[in-house]
Amino acid sequence: MTLNSYNVIILDCDGVIFNSNLLKVEAFKKALNQYSPDIVEKFSTYFKNNFGTSRYHLAKIFIEEFLNQDFDEDLYQKILKDYGNSCILLYKESEYTYKFINFIQYYKNKKFYIASGGDENELKEVFKEKKIDHYFENIFGSPRKKIDLVAEILLENKEKEIIMIGDAKTDFLASQANDIDFIYMSKYSLVKNTMNCLAKEYTFTAINNLGDLIGE
Repeated sequence: MTLNSYNVIILDCDGVIFNSNLLKVEAFKKALNQYSPDIVEKFSTYFKNNFGTSRYHLAKIFIEEFLNQDFDEDLYQKILKDYGNSCILLYKESEYTYKFINFIQYYKNKKFYIASGGDENELKEVFKEKKIDHYFENIFGSPRKKIDLVAEILLENKEKEIIMIGDAKTDFLASQANDIDFIYMSKYSLVKNTMNCLAKEYTFTAINNLGDLIGE
């Protein structure tokens, strides 16, 4: 399969550009290391099953549903700060997914966007530091919802053929809500069973890695 018929390609970040999914789970564990290992492990399972969800939502869920506490703004901000600091470090260590550079150079005449559950300012900083920001028209992330990020990209590209590539349910739902095509990239996904079931039900394309889209 190729993407020659599309003008705009939207990419998720973790698990599509960076091999960072498991690193992010570990980063959240590190940010919560003062709590009961049992609670943290249960939350980590929840995080994996809902990968791609904004950290702002996850931190709130942890406080209210896993700690069973009323929302605490100071605790919320501390969790976000600790997790954010860990994420910046992990991106520096993360490798690109297989064939990412080949893929983005192969389709260099397309318009690329990022729509990620990761923090937008953090992602922009990381992409600039890694010198890949110039490949993208814009880099969008949380705290806005992914559905809204994709909607904004559509507004910027009216009457264009648009497709999204992601590895989690949030990516598919954002594509579906905005009525654009979707490709599931499985190699680094943490929710393979869920995505395989969705692929069968909704018959969207599944690939192993980005090299599959350039014949490599």
